Amino acid sequence: MPVTKQTYTAAPTWTAADLATIYRSAFIDAGLMTDWHDSFASSGIENRVLRVQYDVSKTYGTTFYWFQFSTTGAFLHVATGWNTSTDVPTGTQYLDFFSTTTNATSNHWQFSGTLSATTAADLIRYSSGSHHWFVSRQGTTRQAFTIQPASHTLQSWINLDRGFYSGFAGVFTQSSSQSSPLTFTRGPALRRDIVVGPSLNGSTTAANYSSSSATLALLAYAAPGHVSNTYTGNIQNITGATTGTGTSSGARCGAIVLPVGFSSSNPAYTTNSIPVFHSMPFTPYSTTTLNSDFGITFHYATNVFGFQDKFIVTAGTEEWETLAFSNASVGDGTTPSVAFLARVV
Repeated sequence: MPVTKQTYTAAPTWTAADLATIYRSAFIDAGLMTDWHDSFASSGIENRVLRVQYDVSKTYGTTFYWFQFSTTGAFLHVATGWNTSTDVPTGTQYLDFFSTTTNATSNHWQFSGTLSATTAADLIRYSSGSHHWFVSRQGTTRQAFTIQPASHTLQSWINLDRGFYSGFAGVFTQSSSQSSPLTFTRGPALRRDIVVGPSLNGSTTAANYSSSSATLALLAYAAPGHVSNTYTGNIQNITGATTGTGTSSGARCGAIVLPVGFSSSNPAYTTNSIPVFHSMPFTPYSTTTLNSDFGITFHYATNVFGFQDKFIVTAGTEEWETLAFSNASVGDGTTPSVAFLARVV
C-alpha cells in the first residue's frame, strides 16, 4: 500500500501559534496524540508538549517531546517528566531536562532550520501503518524526521527503569566519489538518555545537549562510487548530522554498504541494478524496522534529484517520492546521488 500524504501549511504572514497548529494537526492525524499534553505561550514563544508512553510500567518509560515555536522556526528538546500545573519539566537538571526556560528558544534545537513568517511554511506527513515521516519545508530549507510511536517495540536489553528513550530520528545525506551515505540520526539528548547519556557526564553546556553538531548517528547506509582508483577508506568514516544536505562535523558512524550492482565494478552484473532498499532497521534501539513504503536508493546517472521528484521503478505500478536527498557533485554517472523515498504508487 502506498503512503498517505498530507500537507499542512502555515500561510504568510503566519504566527508562532499558526506554526504550532500545523504540527498539532499532523501529529493528531498520525495518531501520535489526541492533543498536546501541555500547551501555553511564554513571551511570544509557543510551547507545546507531546507525550509518548513507551512503557508506563517503567520509571522512565514516558518521553516528553518539548516543542517551541516562534516566527523563525520549530525547536525541540526532551524531558523525562512534565508538570502541567507549572508548565515546566520535572526531575534533576541535565539528567531529566536541560532547562526550564519557556520564554526563549536558545536551549532548544532548531530542527526545522531557519524559517521566515513572510513565506508559507509546510509540514508534510507521509504515513504508512505505524510509520510516520514528516518533512518541515520552506523553499530549499527542509528536514525529514520521525517520532516513533508507543507501538514500536524497543530492544529487550533496554532498561527504562534506568534511562529514557527518545524516538526522534532525522535524515542526513551526503554524496562523494567514495560513497554516498544516508544517515539516520537522533535529536537532542540528556544524561538520562540510554543512548548518549555517558557522553554528557559533567557537561552543563547548552550546545552539548541541543545543537545539531551534538546529534548522534544511529545507523548509516551507503553505496560505493565507481570513480576509478579513488577509494580511500572513507566509506566507513562518514559524518552524521541533522541539518539538511550540508556538511557537518557531527558524530561519526560506520556505514552499512548496500548491494547496488554495476558491471563496471562487478562483471556478474550484465545490467546495472539500482533497487529501492526498504524494510531495514533505522535505529538499533528498536526491533521495529523501516516500513516497506519508505526506502533508500542511489542514482548514478548525470541527472539529479529534486524534492518530491518521482523515482519510477515501474510507471503506474511502483513509484516513489523524494523526501531527502544529496546530489553527486560529479555529474559523470560514477558518483551516486542518494535519496530517502516514500512510495506513492
